[in-house]
Amino acid sequence: MNKPKEYKFIFDWILTNKLAIGTSPLKEENINLLIGNKIKNIIGLCSDKEIGWYEKIDSSFKTKRIVLPDSHTKNLPKFDQLQKAFNTLEEFVDNDATFIHCVASVERSPMLCILYVMKTYNISIEDALDYVRRVHKQTNPTNSQLKVLNEFAKHSIIHSK
Repeated sequence: MNKPKEYKFIFDWILTNKLAIGTSPLKEENINLLIGNKIKNIIGLCSDKEIGWYEKIDSSFKTKRIVLPDSHTKNLPKFDQLQKAFNTLEEFVDNDATFIHCVASVERSPMLCILYVMKTYNISIEDALDYVRRVHKQTNPTNSQLKVLNEFAKHSIIHSK
């Protein structure tokens, strides 16, 4: 497991008591914070080779890892990858409080939150991005990622679940 030298656990509510975002939970104290916030589901968008999870995470939460590329890989997420991740996010959030994360909580997890806010409130990508940035300061998807999200939203999430 590759851990950044000064890894800081981040937790922010996107939608209070429904959807939270942050960095990968690596320590027992991170798990305790998630439990204290009544999180029941966790979605990880990075591979376990990038960064792992606290070893006992599966005993406390319903978990799913769906790997999406970030800008460091020089690849953009494909529509089928986004659809799978988005469908899982909707399913988890519909059933209970959900925490979504990636390594730095800058690109991948904010992208899914932007899509979720867009669909939930039927707002533009610009408004959803603005909202997610206000509640989660680390949000910074690339322009190319935002273009992919916009195209995906036009063709996928509004019409299927």
